[in-house]
Amino acid sequence: MLSVPTDFAKMQALIYASGDEGISLSQIAHSVSLSKPACRQLLSELEDSLLKDENSGLMITVSDEVYRLQTKTDFEEFVADFIVDAKPRVLSQAALETIAIIMYNEPITRIEVDEIRGVNSSAIIHRLLNQGLIEVAGIKKEVGNPKTYRTTNYCLDYFGLKSKDELPELPKDEVLTEDTSDALMTRFNREIDSK
Repeated sequence: MLSVPTDFAKMQALIYASGDEGISLSQIAHSVSLSKPACRQLLSELEDSLLKDENSGLMITVSDEVYRLQTKTDFEEFVADFIVDAKPRVLSQAALETIAIIMYNEPITRIEVDEIRGVNSSAIIHRLLNQGLIEVAGIKKEVGNPKTYRTTNYCLDYFGLKSKDELPELPKDEVLTEDTSDALMTRFNREIDSK
């Protein structure tokens, strides 16, 4: 006789099935017919149980209330030989600078990114879109109807951030320009490396 899956098992199955995109707290709560607070509590317990389970190589990560299942950090090197990862482990300085500018100003157009960086960012933005680190946020209502961009939830996860609230704060009077982008990158790298 088949047993009825527990809410734990259902949640784990949903997170697994969602892949790199992850699944939001709201989607999980709806799928298992629980309130968000009750669902959040069970997910926290599931997260702890996987971390403590020495017979499991998996863990749950959370970024901005989106849940993903991934390999425990202890096994990264072990599984690296068996995975072809299309997403880069190391981003170029130009890509990091572009991501930082978008994070602090989103939604933002490519032209606005260009103005801050002082160079054309088309190729980098195209690459970041393909890597799933940024996405089209909408269309700006101005001449030419340019696309606006924002960082993705995967981008937060990539940098180990649970939400954009964890970004280092810019001084209130600081405006991002070509002259301030180097200082921003220094601060951004220092803060991200300390996470």
